[in-house]
Amino acid sequence: MRNTKSLILGILFLGVTSVLYLTIDTAVNVDTGSDEVDHNEPINSEDRRRMNVVVLFPDDWRYNSVGAENPLVKTPFLDSLADQGIRFRQNAVTTSICWQSRATLFTGQWASRHQSYKLICPHFAKGEKWNSSWPALLQNDGYFVGHVGKWQYRNDNTGRFDFGSFFEGKHVFFKNRKKVAAEDLAKDETIRFLNTRPKDKPFAVTVAFYPPKPVGSSKEPGGQWTPKKESRALYDNVTILEPFNHTKAFNLLPEFLRRHGSAAAARWRLRYSTPLHYQEAMKNIYALITQVDQACKEIVEEIKKQGIYNNTMVIFTTDNGMFHGSHGLAGKWYPYQESIRVPLIVYDPRMPAEKVGIVDDSFTLNVDLAETILGAAGLKPHRLMQGRDISDLYLPNVENGKTAIERKPWRDEFFYEFTFRDENFIPSSNALVRKKWKLIDWYHYKKYQLFDLEKDPLELNDLAGDPSNAEIVSEMKTRLEEIRDGMKEPSKGCNRGDYSINAPTEEEEAIKAAKEADEKQKAAKNITTNVESK
Repeated sequence: MRNTKSLILGILFLGVTSVLYLTIDTAVNVDTGSDEVDHNEPINSEDRRRMNVVVLFPDDWRYNSVGAENPLVKTPFLDSLADQGIRFRQNAVTTSICWQSRATLFTGQWASRHQSYKLICPHFAKGEKWNSSWPALLQNDGYFVGHVGKWQYRNDNTGRFDFGSFFEGKHVFFKNRKKVAAEDLAKDETIRFLNTRPKDKPFAVTVAFYPPKPVGSSKEPGGQWTPKKESRALYDNVTILEPFNHTKAFNLLPEFLRRHGSAAAARWRLRYSTPLHYQEAMKNIYALITQVDQACKEIVEEIKKQGIYNNTMVIFTTDNGMFHGSHGLAGKWYPYQESIRVPLIVYDPRMPAEKVGIVDDSFTLNVDLAETILGAAGLKPHRLMQGRDISDLYLPNVENGKTAIERKPWRDEFFYEFTFRDENFIPSSNALVRKKWKLIDWYHYKKYQLFDLEKDPLELNDLAGDPSNAEIVSEMKTRLEEIRDGMKEPSKGCNRGDYSINAPTEEEEAIKAAKEADEKQKAAKNITTNVESK
């Protein structure tokens, strides 16, 4: 795991800026990197299958906000997609914040490698760096690649995708002087992509829905979400139970998470602080989720209508979880289960019958998606990618008489990272997560937490201080430090500049900087000479 631990320089706002524009194993022995291969090297060049890929990618959607996990949430399409494919119940993100998770989706890298910590500095998308992303690798292999919806980073995307339609920041937009829900706009643009694509090329498209992400900082009950009346009516006559760890659990948190000015506590006061606030917020959130479910259905129906469903991989997942009042918190960021676990459903036409419809509890991660997408195209991963093709869990992938899992078992632990520059607002953390144990390192505060996830899935009982757990704490501390230190790379920093696909290379920037420094030095020397001559 060759990454670096760098400061996140991004600034989070309680409000949201709206945007709408349309354009046509390593040293530590963990599963964090692929063997070095040539870019775009086929897995098997003879009779290679090149599937289409559709990534359905909404915002702020935790693992149990689908009907299969929570019968109160109405997601009939996603439930049926899981029945036709496979659902990964323990899927998680490696950094729980939208823009960094987005960069991980495209690169297959932990944040400490792609280092796209700040919205104005998307290092992963800059110039030649973009060449190691799965969209660029697919384009180089002849794919028609598109992106619809949220991008978030503030950079020039001209020429990045064959089809681009970027918009975010609202639940409702105006198009041709008529209101259109954000998920419907994303659906319509995706269908436009499907209808205008070259029919002689395979394709891949990311559909980045904005809902159910909150908009603005309204203090009114449910005021940060704007669903349609008809979808909201589906939840009018239900009572959504508050999380068991909603209120009393807040006092069990470390002191620095309970501070009045901390982001997660402050957002809880805006969104969930009274029973009415909680009910209105959750009903609106669930209504928006139902709307996204319907939009996903209509996209897949179009794929079926075009007769390409049996050669199209469909991935549904999200950028990060949400607390929704759990632990007395709102937002995400922290390495508790509600924040880091997100849904993952994969429909893959190659899937053998005995795997269809199962629920898999393997530790899959968002860092795995890039390699999974390239695998569907029959391509090997880029050498900088750090995940693993998820199809190893449901396809035999036999070599020398052994399946992929027999040759190399799936991971049984993973590393979580989140670093922020304002420790009072959002404390930084690392974590080592296993099926039974989770160790959290709040390193700025020199505070560890240990949870037994089998006995305490709500993470209410911190066992780090129990002498009987000293051995497991010590072992996990050592392991966490080993992984973390093995990830260190030089920091790229963050300077305003050109982050387009035509940006200069690092070598070119270095030559330019050296030239400018040399010119400044000569100018200073000339000034000194002139002064002395006078």
